Amino acid sequence: MKRLYHFVPLIILSLFISIFLILFQLCVFINNTVLDPQIYNQAMNEKNVTQSIYDDLCTYFKSLSNATGIPTEVFTAPLDKEALYTASFKLLSESLNYITDKNAPKPSPNYDFTSEEESITNYIEKHASENNIEKNDEYKKLLKNTVDTAKTQIQSRFDVVMLYTLAKSSAGEKLHNYSYLFSIGSYVTIGLVIVLLVIMIIIDRHHPRDYPYWVGLIMVVSSGFWLIPAVYLKATEYFQTFFVRNEYIHKAVTGMFEISLDRIIRTQLILFIVGVVLIVSTLIIHYVYLHHLRVQYHKSHDHN
Repeated sequence: MKRLYHFVPLIILSLFISIFLILFQLCVFINNTVLDPQIYNQAMNEKNVTQSIYDDLCTYFKSLSNATGIPTEVFTAPLDKEALYTASFKLLSESLNYITDKNAPKPSPNYDFTSEEESITNYIEKHASENNIEKNDEYKKLLKNTVDTAKTQIQSRFDVVMLYTLAKSSAGEKLHNYSYLFSIGSYVTIGLVIVLLVIMIIIDRHHPRDYPYWVGLIMVVSSGFWLIPAVYLKATEYFQTFFVRNEYIHKAVTGMFEISLDRIIRTQLILFIVGVVLIVSTLIIHYVYLHHLRVQYHKSHDHN
């Protein structure tokens, strides 16, 4: 098979189009996946992160019970899994909103500690009354410290993927101010892709049979850039090797990565297959067309 027409300029254009398409996909992935609260919601549900938060709090309060003599149930009985889930996902959503929206307010944990405070206060006051303990300043300080410790520990579990920590950092502040550039980047890169494709069409306008080959090549290169590492990470369960001290954070983070990999693999595999089909189709079309020309040539010369 002869080389395609205008091969050198078109292969160079294809390379640049692939690069801009990869950058476009990166911007879209960040906007529609990494910064999408629903992917974290899905990860939290699939990995049962709320149960892990509850179990982690129970473990902590058991150790606090051993240190203070206050029964574990005093701390754990008021805990409500639905409330824990709502508070953690709300903080996550607010953190993402702060990172992506320049006008959004800073996130803050939101949880009703009334039941927890009442449970601890009632137990300590009952214990004090039964044992004739004077309710002096030391007693009040002990009560306050116990309540504050419980509230602090519960609240610290809400930042399930550390986005609240990121939002409070200097990096989060920069993202808050400049994350809009990802959206601009997606428009700029897809615009460049379209312009270069138009140039490619103009250059090869007299040989439209070659178009599927170049489009297929672009799709194979740009999708392969994401597909190959994604398949490797998925096959090796790479993210499962991450060591995170808190189980609920580990589950939420790895769950988000796994869902992201599934999305990447599914989308890029489709693009890769379509690209291969276009390339193969073009080669077959060229082969058939050249064979047809040879037959016509031989018929013409044999007749003469």
